[in-house]
Amino acid sequence: MKFDTSHAAHLIAAALVVTAVTQLVYVILGGGGNSHIAYPIWRIETLSALVVALFSFVIIKRNALVGGSFAVAGIFNVIQTGMGLTMFYQLGYGGETPPNDVFFPVLRMSFFLYFAAKAATGVAAITLGMELWQTADGGVWRNVGLLVGLVGLGALLLNVAAMMLGLGVVPFAGAVGAVAAVVTAVALIRVIKPAD
Repeated sequence: MKFDTSHAAHLIAAALVVTAVTQLVYVILGGGGNSHIAYPIWRIETLSALVVALFSFVIIKRNALVGGSFAVAGIFNVIQTGMGLTMFYQLGYGGETPPNDVFFPVLRMSFFLYFAAKAATGVAAITLGMELWQTADGGVWRNVGLLVGLVGLGALLLNVAAMMLGLGVVPFAGAVGAVAAVVTAVALIRVIKPAD
């Protein structure tokens, strides 16, 4: 069986949905500061981000902006979750003493990469939404394209703002970014067909 852009699109779409679900689970279970909850979720997110990063290179040959956006998002998310898995407990969560002075810069850098990844996903959503809007025969899928583009724009703007403003906007930027991941997954499967 030949592996084409459609197969890559399905794998990326599934990984994007997984990242959105894991973020929801993380929030519901209160994973912040609890390594027993956070670490298994971050491991799943790391693997999902790696799938997005690697298979984005197959998408690049069809649409460089979409593939490049996914590559940036996936790579930044792998680094960001890797920082959480290898540094957070050692610098901030472990022991009875207050967090190491290095912990907060590491935490801020991790979230900076998180926001940058969500902004990149927003660019992919805008691009896919525009393509769906332009190529759909009308009706529902044309409207879906508009919705995907608008959600992507929201994710881009909020996460760029979060990159500038810091941790205070995490809930808003993260929530819109998670929604963008899901709608981008839908658009990706719709736009990139087996013939591509």
